[in-house]
Amino acid sequence: MTWLIVALVAYFLNAIAMVIDKTLLKKGGIESPVVYTFYIAALGSVLMLFVIPFGFSVPAPFVVLVSLIAGAVFVWALILQFKALAKDDATRVISSIGGLVPVFVFILAWFVLEENFSRYEFCGGILLVAGSFLISLDFHERGGAWTWLKKKMGYTKFALPHIRQTLWLALPSALLYAISSILTKFVYNNTTFLNGFIWTRLGSLLAVLSLLLIAKNRHDIKSSLQKGKQNNSNQKNQRFRFLFGQACGGSSALLQQYAIFLGSVVLVNALQGTQYAFVFVLVIILTLFAPKLLKEKITQEIVIQKIISIILIAVGLYLVTV
Repeated sequence: MTWLIVALVAYFLNAIAMVIDKTLLKKGGIESPVVYTFYIAALGSVLMLFVIPFGFSVPAPFVVLVSLIAGAVFVWALILQFKALAKDDATRVISSIGGLVPVFVFILAWFVLEENFSRYEFCGGILLVAGSFLISLDFHERGGAWTWLKKKMGYTKFALPHIRQTLWLALPSALLYAISSILTKFVYNNTTFLNGFIWTRLGSLLAVLSLLLIAKNRHDIKSSLQKGKQNNSNQKNQRFRFLFGQACGGSSALLQQYAIFLGSVVLVNALQGTQYAFVFVLVIILTLFAPKLLKEKITQEIVIQKIISIILIAVGLYLVTV
């Protein structure tokens, strides 16, 4: 399955990009999600310019409209995702969004694209989503009815899981990603891959340019550019990380789009669960060996939870390839 290999490589590269995003979206890095999204869209536009000579044409007007909407919606999903990343652990945010995207994609694809799945693919997709969702749960102690009940019953060592507050950013972000994926698949069904990629990236460019209509965004972007001109070692390090991360992220986006072009948009999105395993390993490595860049809380309970999640994802991955 060519689409499967392409998707796995894409999610590995995206895991690298997302971990780097987290190191930059903390205090002292790029603090504005809008500014960060602006940079990403700008680099995407450069990539679009390089691709234009190899496959540009003007499709039907409705396809053009859908392409522009798909690209614009993707930008808004990015902004919400980066807002969540600035507030919470990378592993939690990425897995929360990724666990929800396949659910939305499945529902939308069922009604819009009328995709059908074998029994194994359906069961595998369910396990992929379950594993992705489990890794996003938080088992820390909280107040509320359950805490009151435990105290009354004398149990104080166990807590029900709860969803992070960043879910209110992750939920709409996941929905927008799903809408963008479905619309993008529709575009690929009606034009060539490169042409569809160009038109959807153009939609992203128009969306990010619209952000400049807001004075605060213009000020933040200008300030960031001025700050970026500094030549101290810290700024150089941040610029290198940003460019390397976006090289990985840009390659990932292109490969993920190609995987959607080749295969099922539902299964490609469900495979995002493999990305969490990559992120988990990368975060552990940075936490242990480069805590100044990124340090997240790692306990025995968290490790067990994520290992179980990864097992579910692995079984789901096996089923979709049967």
